[in-house]
Amino acid sequence: MKKQIKFIASALAFTCATMLTLNSCSKLTNNLQYDLDMQTASVDVEIPAYGDTTISVFGSQTVDFNIDSFIKANTANLMGVNNITSAKIKSCALKLTDPTPATNFANFKSCSGSFYTNGDTTPFGVTIQNNPDKYAETLLLPVDTTAELKGYLSNGNKFTYSLGGKLRRATTAPVHCTATFTFSVHVKGIN
Repeated sequence: MKKQIKFIASALAFTCATMLTLNSCSKLTNNLQYDLDMQTASVDVEIPAYGDTTISVFGSQTVDFNIDSFIKANTANLMGVNNITSAKIKSCALKLTDPTPATNFANFKSCSGSFYTNGDTTPFGVTIQNNPDKYAETLLLPVDTTAELKGYLSNGNKFTYSLGGKLRRATTAPVHCTATFTFSVHVKGIN
């Protein structure tokens, strides 16, 4: 009988300790949070050659990016897309893949980039209105780092990127450009 009481007491103590540990782990996970830098893709966009400077030129590309997998890979599988509490754009960098003295970013009076997802189809855009008239192979578009973009990221996995601009001088060849959009994604355990 004493052995049974000791066994029951031990089992009860073990069960209580296990429940406290699991409860503590759950609370710990709920308090975890991460700030993740995310780059969905470097997309290659071709803007066709135009001899007319009175129109705006444009090119786009769509890519798939699994945000849930990205978050899980960077949080040891503790969090996913449902844990996003905030998402902001950090930068938009454009780089020409085949610049020439006659065709480069100096050809553009203004340049713009935008993206949308299958979760939010309203384009979010960034623009430089007065692009300098000097030879350039790369261009950083000014971004609003305070704009909340959570809806784009938490509901979508298909990104459509567009680039374009108003020409200052005609382009005699297609402009091939790589655009890199970088985001800051904040994830937090769910309480």
